[in-house]
Amino acid sequence: MSKCFLVRHGATEWNAQGRIQGQSDPSLNAAGKRQARRLGLRLASVPFAEASCSDLRRCSETAAAILLGRNDVRLQEMPELREKNFGAWEGLTFREVEAGYPNLYRKWLTAADPSFAPPGGESDLQLYSRADTAVDRLREARIGSGGNLLVVTHGGTLRALIARLLGLPAQKMWKFRFANTGLSVVNVFEDGSAVVDLLNDTSHLGEDFGE
Repeated sequence: MSKCFLVRHGATEWNAQGRIQGQSDPSLNAAGKRQARRLGLRLASVPFAEASCSDLRRCSETAAAILLGRNDVRLQEMPELREKNFGAWEGLTFREVEAGYPNLYRKWLTAADPSFAPPGGESDLQLYSRADTAVDRLREARIGSGGNLLVVTHGGTLRALIARLLGLPAQKMWKFRFANTGLSVVNVFEDGSAVVDLLNDTSHLGEDFGE
């Protein structure tokens, strides 16, 4: 059995401004760095056998803060863990997308069609398929009873990972919500089944939750 600690990255200025980040690469802002440090303190007593993250800075910076001082844990950056590609919508606020692409915006919000993709971007089905590589890695990790894996990625990718681990279709991805540095813990068994122990826990943020 592997115990997977799944984490969404800390906050960026684009998060604070309500901008769609996708595969754009802003760094953590001051709040995001603080969130990552607090999660690192929370997980300080948890040993990790493996650690993976998206190769975008907001994830690698969050993972580095969590693993600070753990020279025995190698952090592997995985492009497969990147956020969904939002194409022409990246860098825009939701209000700007609505103003510039009113028909597509309505279709995105109301149709619940996993094959829909923003102009030049990915669909939920493509993201869901891309998450297979990461899920296979989690399922194949045979590191013994009590072994822990850290995975730091993005909100959309976390939705896809959780859905895939639980055997849910892509249409169910958006039933989950993940806050910045929200922590989820999933047990993955040798037969491929998975059980969620913790989902989007932010207790380490205390009164600063939502900053």
